[in-house]
Amino acid sequence: MRVALAVAAPFVAALLSVVLPARSRRLVRGSLAAIAAALAFIALPAIDPLSALFVAIISVLSFLATLYSLSIFPTRERDDVRWSNRPAYFILLGAFWSSMLVAVTSTTLSGLWIGISATTLATTFLVGFSGGQSALEAAWKYLMLCSFGIAIALIGILLIGRAGLVAGIAPAAALSWDVLAAHAPELPPELTRIALALMLLGFGTKAGLAPMHSWLPDAHSKAPAPISALLSGLLVSCALYAIVRVQHIANVTAPHFFDTTLLVLGSLSILVAALLMLAQRDVKRLLSYSTVEHAGLIAIALGLGTPLGTFAALYHVVNHAFTKALAFFAVGIVQHERGTTTIGKLHGLWNDSSGKLLLAALLGLMGLPPFGICVSELLIVIAAALAHAWAVLGCALTGLLLAFVALTRLAIDTESGARFVPAVVQRRPIPAFVAISCAIAVAVLLGLVPFVNFPSTTVAVSLSVPP
Repeated sequence: MRVALAVAAPFVAALLSVVLPARSRRLVRGSLAAIAAALAFIALPAIDPLSALFVAIISVLSFLATLYSLSIFPTRERDDVRWSNRPAYFILLGAFWSSMLVAVTSTTLSGLWIGISATTLATTFLVGFSGGQSALEAAWKYLMLCSFGIAIALIGILLIGRAGLVAGIAPAAALSWDVLAAHAPELPPELTRIALALMLLGFGTKAGLAPMHSWLPDAHSKAPAPISALLSGLLVSCALYAIVRVQHIANVTAPHFFDTTLLVLGSLSILVAALLMLAQRDVKRLLSYSTVEHAGLIAIALGLGTPLGTFAALYHVVNHAFTKALAFFAVGIVQHERGTTTIGKLHGLWNDSSGKLLLAALLGLMGLPPFGICVSELLIVIAAALAHAWAVLGCALTGLLLAFVALTRLAIDTESGARFVPAVVQRRPIPAFVAISCAIAVAVLLGLVPFVNFPSTTVAVSLSVPP
């Protein structure tokens, strides 16, 4: 009951805020979002540790995105698009939040697929929220490619369900990853491998792994800043969560095949994304390719198939979620103040508080201390070295170096230069700065996790040892 209430709360809260008087909606939306996040944390003891980890980061970042949106509402290029209004925006945001919770709290592949599919429907309208031609094209591309991906994943789920039935599993439990793993010896090997490959391809498309990544830069760069933060920080994480659940089955059925595929896709994603980051002329688009790069790093860590690799992958998911959210939040304020995200038109950001926050986010994405990404990337490198995956390690280090160069050049180009004097002094968006401050605090504190006595069962499960 607690889990169902926590899952439904964000969407119900968004609907309730619409029917209330307009004068109080801003305060009510913030309060209801805080209640929804609190309900999710109350439900954590009833959820398994891995799901609880994702529920926590989804709830925190979705609340911060809601808080951010209360002070910096996305601009619209057209007024005739029906979903480009304030009530629709918050309803879609609530639906996005709830659908992600559905995905990570389900105990079967079918429930996971339903949650992932629901995120596609909600976020398509958010990607095209501005109503501009480029935003609508990005939304259409996102809908088509991700729908294709989740359709492929559905075929894989149906095939693994069929394999479960052949193995004598009851129909009601044929799509439970725990039950499938327990009956691994009875599963038909060839059918199981095909099913695993299709699920990896489908969910890998949603995660933005190359070569299925082409939708991600368009969608993430055209969506409003708080939605871009959730797409990069959470939606990709939910797809990677789905891959982790599929890997739970693969570990006892076809570990070598699945892990090798993950290593190849991860290496390709890092190299492709890092090279394309060097050629970008828009801040949000560059950050979007950075998401592909980090998804590749996580795929590599998972593909190593070691306890340290698994822990590093999940640790990096959390670090990337908060640091990338911080980056898009900061870019949103920069866009609010300057009216553009084109790198060639942004100079002198160091003189503004938003520019300093953006620089902090870029330093985090570069993998520099004191941010947690520095530690998780180091753990991934160590895990690859201990597994003697030298080719993969070489790809990862090359990609990290190229991404570091691209982010350093971005920081120099945008932070240096003369002070920008706005024609009209705008009111300071306090809730947005509060959201950014919370994100940066968590992104820094996460760097301490491996160095303290952290008796969480989540870490124990991540290390593949009994809690």
